[in-house]
Amino acid sequence: MFINTRVKKYLLTGLSYLVIFFVLSQGISWWKSRDAQTGNLSGFSAELMDGSRYVIPEFSEKPVLLHFWATWCPVCDVQKGSVQSISGDYPVLTIASWSEGEDEVKKYMQENGLTFPVMLDNSGQLAQDFGLKGVPASFILSPNGEIKYVETGYTTELGLRFRLWLSSLNADNATDAAADPAE
Repeated sequence: MFINTRVKKYLLTGLSYLVIFFVLSQGISWWKSRDAQTGNLSGFSAELMDGSRYVIPEFSEKPVLLHFWATWCPVCDVQKGSVQSISGDYPVLTIASWSEGEDEVKKYMQENGLTFPVMLDNSGQLAQDFGLKGVPASFILSPNGEIKYVETGYTTELGLRFRLWLSSLNADNATDAAADPAE
């Protein structure tokens, strides 16, 4: 099958644009998350809005999504359904940073039918301690509490689920290697 030279030119141009877009978006993502916290967060605890305490376990069966957001953030508003959906399948801790207080966050949660656990960070101090300059931001933790991925800005549900799945695979491999030192 012969491809017309004009069609071939359009295909190569389109492919070039896709590659450039991918490289730029990865570079921007890296730049935005370059100061983000790294390391192990097992043992990190937070007091939730409902008064209960959430502790990231030293080892759990599933990876954890730690998600920073704000009530006034339009991108966070678009992403809220993804986080809600993921919270049905994975442990999720969300942190409402730079928001207008507990009443505003509760109202937002109720109006949108959101049930995931929320910690308040009205001043944004915790977000800054995590190296964040804005929201939304998602940290994907492996089952042993290690930060595996940091995503800033909008991330699709599929993208978050894929990273959570990858984190569980990495943890499975590490657990298998620790259990069988002969490998």
